[in-house]
Amino acid sequence: MSSFPRDLPATELSATLDWRGQAAVLRVAGEIDLLSAPDFEEVVDTVLAEGPEVLVVDLSAVTFFCSAGLQVLAAAHRKLAERALRVVSVSPVTSGPLTTTGLDTWIGVYPTVDEALRK
Repeated sequence: MSSFPRDLPATELSATLDWRGQAAVLRVAGEIDLLSAPDFEEVVDTVLAEGPEVLVVDLSAVTFFCSAGLQVLAAAHRKLAERALRVVSVSPVTSGPLTTTGLDTWIGVYPTVDEALRK
């Protein structure tokens, strides 16, 4: 497991990466807002550059999620094969924006990392 050292004090965004075979599991914690979304995008792009077959983004520990975060996920979806981006979301904070915008029809949303990896 690797940790991305760039935490934002103002928003307290952090991310860790764990590889499970050819699947990258990116766990994100804190707030994804207009200030932290560029860092979220940079982390996602760094992971995508390593060529995972599947990217699971675990948003279980995210406490705020705005449209800028949705844009990062939409861009990642476009860079991967169909259904290769999977999001773990158990909170209305993150699942609400995904379903309201319809992004959940393109990106699989799962309650756990294990379930996301099984699909």
